Amino acid sequence: MKKWILKMNDHDISKERYLQIAGKFGLTRRELELGYLKVSGLTNRRIAYMLGISEQTVKNHFRSIYEKAWVPGRKEFTELFL
Repeated sequence: MKKWILKMNDHDISKERYLQIAGKFGLTRRELELGYLKVSGLTNRRIAYMLGISEQTVKNHFRSIYEKAWVPGRKEFTELFL
């Protein structure tokens, strides 16, 4: 089994740890997926390309994610996992 590790500001986070923290916010499966890609440092454009959806759809998902996580944006969302 492949272990997923993210490198964020010299901190490692496994996919399991990400899911443990992010799972507390009541995110949908798709929101969890997008959030993981975002905290790994990918841009909205890259995420949209990888998932075959529009960049606007990605932005809409993140608006919902940030609202559920009670954070104003990407930086604060990412900091939840440090």
